[in-house]
Amino acid sequence: MESIRVRLRFLSYPHVSGIILPPHLFQKLQLRPRQKIKISLGKREVVATVFQDRRNPDSNVVKITSLLKAELGIPHGGLIHLKWEDDTLRIGPSIGIVTTGLRSNSRQPIGGRTSFFYNLLQAQEGKGVFYFIFSPHDVNWDHHRVDAWFLRPTKQGGYVWRKMNTALPDVVYDRIPSRTMERHEAVQEFKYKLAHSANLPMFNQGFFNKWTVHQILYPNPEVNEHIPETYSSPSLQTLRTLLRKYPIVYLKPKNGSLGYGIVKIVRQPGRGYDVSYHTGSRNVKRRFAKLSSLYQHVFRTRRVGSYLAQQGISLLTFDGRPFDFRVHLHKNQQNNWVVSCMAAKVAGSGSVTTHVRTGGTVIPGDELLTHLFGKQKDLMVERITRAAILIATALEQARGTDMGELGLDMGIDTHGHVWMFEANSKPGRSIFKHARLKQADQESRRLLVDYSCYLANF
Repeated sequence: MESIRVRLRFLSYPHVSGIILPPHLFQKLQLRPRQKIKISLGKREVVATVFQDRRNPDSNVVKITSLLKAELGIPHGGLIHLKWEDDTLRIGPSIGIVTTGLRSNSRQPIGGRTSFFYNLLQAQEGKGVFYFIFSPHDVNWDHHRVDAWFLRPTKQGGYVWRKMNTALPDVVYDRIPSRTMERHEAVQEFKYKLAHSANLPMFNQGFFNKWTVHQILYPNPEVNEHIPETYSSPSLQTLRTLLRKYPIVYLKPKNGSLGYGIVKIVRQPGRGYDVSYHTGSRNVKRRFAKLSSLYQHVFRTRRVGSYLAQQGISLLTFDGRPFDFRVHLHKNQQNNWVVSCMAAKVAGSGSVTTHVRTGGTVIPGDELLTHLFGKQKDLMVERITRAAILIATALEQARGTDMGELGLDMGIDTHGHVWMFEANSKPGRSIFKHARLKQADQESRRLLVDYSCYLANF
């Protein structure tokens, strides 16, 4: 049966575990008055009595007694879905975002990241879902319940944070903030229990390692043409061989993000090698006559084993500065990959990367491509979109886990060829701060809810 949107209300009946349905729903579900049925919310299930609402025959309101509300842990009323599945009436969907660093502060329950989650949860508007944040410490596995933070509308038109006890959800979105937190015992134990005892879908688990991503994609003939030549733990000889083939080579940390630790090497025929990197608050540029001296300089403070050497790409430029794209992808409610945003990042003066923190500028991708390609803009958008969806599909299939969101750093070289430099399973949302990307921001957040509904089978 397809899910049905209803409006949920509560009745003060503390002694009866019951649900009151309008006649049209009663008939659709082929129920009998006072029949005992199984009702579930997320991973909690109880037996309750079903009644027919004869007073409001045309209503789409479903009433729940206070006892059933408490037993299931229904957090609030309002728009929600019902679904008859496996002889059980499901209420939901219930979507939980798992993270760490939660606190008992109703103004800032997630500290400095509160506004990030505030924006995510606003996407529940009009969707008919229960949407909340929790940490691994908040779960009661014996009773399939969780203490969670909800963002609730106020009569004044704003929102407030409320902490409520509810059922373990239908689906979990992984937003553990760092690799360090990922390794914590509580997080590891939570993920193990989720997979082995709760049988609960979780998407975007863990973090990508650049070398692992390369090993997945480079041998794949469908996407190989978009992946630069890359080597792990590069020796001096590996670097020399790459620089004979390509005028630019990048050294990148395998587990890096936000452009931290990236080193750019440019071969200057007859004059040696230029090396550039960002340190502290400044961009550093030096020239070495010998590659061996450059290699010693770079790896004096960096571990070779934690680095990759990658073919450099001669990117197209805008106002004389190279640029690439952050392509934000999502799965929709039909389980298909779609591009929600394509933002161009133009490198800052003298910067090794296009990141905003090193002086980069964000421009809507459409605008920059129109400026450079004019009527050919749509063709370039199509090329980037096609490559991004092929890469996302290949990554998800190879990992064998559910993925609903992906951030790809992609570029176009001076010949018009599309390349992918980096994949991020926990993409940041700083590009959405751009005034002309607000609509893309809303679409991106809505798609997270849509894919969660798909996984929850609503």
